[in-house]
Amino acid sequence: MAFIEIKIPKEVRDYHENIFFDYSELLNALDSGASAKITIYNRRINKAEFERSVLLPDRDDGLDEYRHEFNQMLTAQVTGTSNSIVRERYLTVSVVKRNADEARSYFARVGTDLVTHLAQLSSVATELTLTERLHIFRDFFKTGEQAAAEFNIHEHAKRGQHFKDWFCPDSMEFSADHFKLDARYGRVLYLQDYASYIKDSFV
Repeated sequence: MAFIEIKIPKEVRDYHENIFFDYSELLNALDSGASAKITIYNRRINKAEFERSVLLPDRDDGLDEYRHEFNQMLTAQVTGTSNSIVRERYLTVSVVKRNADEARSYFARVGTDLVTHLAQLSSVATELTLTERLHIFRDFFKTGEQAAAEFNIHEHAKRGQHFKDWFCPDSMEFSADHFKLDARYGRVLYLQDYASYIKDSFV
């Protein structure tokens, strides 16, 4: 039996300790009555959106052939590989307050604190607008389907329409072992009994 001593440099230990303390400060920024949930959403890159936002357009300046080659390289990187999956992380904070004004002031303060603490962890966080949050739901329920028009919650409210009508699937079918949303199939798996300690590799 061989024993190997592993010495971790002090700089590495200090770095990990700083991350731990910064993350603790992030959690302590929330009140005891608030709840936080982290959501990890893996989605495929929208090809039309990718071409519009990333690829270089032609300029007729004698360099378009190099732009075409560069665009082909970028397209090959995200087509049919794991690079075509975008992992997005969302932090949802909820709290119970007596009225809407107290809730708005609370979220304004907590939002600034969370963005500051995440910046100390070398992470970039931005608060989502109402329209951006609705787009997340639409991308989930209607993947790859472009909206006929941009959603305006105020105009829909005037016409008596609910915002769920904009992103809900057209049809839902449930069977004993799967469900169907429009043309997509899905299945829910869950753990009924599991040990009190599970390694990350299990998930």
